[in-house]
Amino acid sequence: MVKQSQELQNSQAKLISLINRDYLTVKEIFKNTHTLRLTKYGKNLLSKQYDAYQFESPTLSARNLINLLRKMNYPYYVDKKIIVLFTEKDAFVAKLAGAQGWLDGK
Repeated sequence: MVKQSQELQNSQAKLISLINRDYLTVKEIFKNTHTLRLTKYGKNLLSKQYDAYQFESPTLSARNLINLLRKMNYPYYVDKKIIVLFTEKDAFVAKLAGAQGWLDGK
């Protein structure tokens, strides 16, 4: 668990260093330090610099949020209406199986 948390924090720090801005905090970009879930501001920043794939969001249940936490190795944004992915592979599978099917592993 500690190793995974350190990996997440390293990923967050690397991502922040890639964004061309003088001063950013982790809290501005990510919901918290334990996930790669982005804030709305973080989604807007990353969407300007990277390809973003937007889908209709599945229901925001605890099960779906835990599945996202386990599944994602790259930043993502989710709210009641949309889910935004920044990886082509995940976006392809989500488009193919539907966002809920992708989260359920179908």
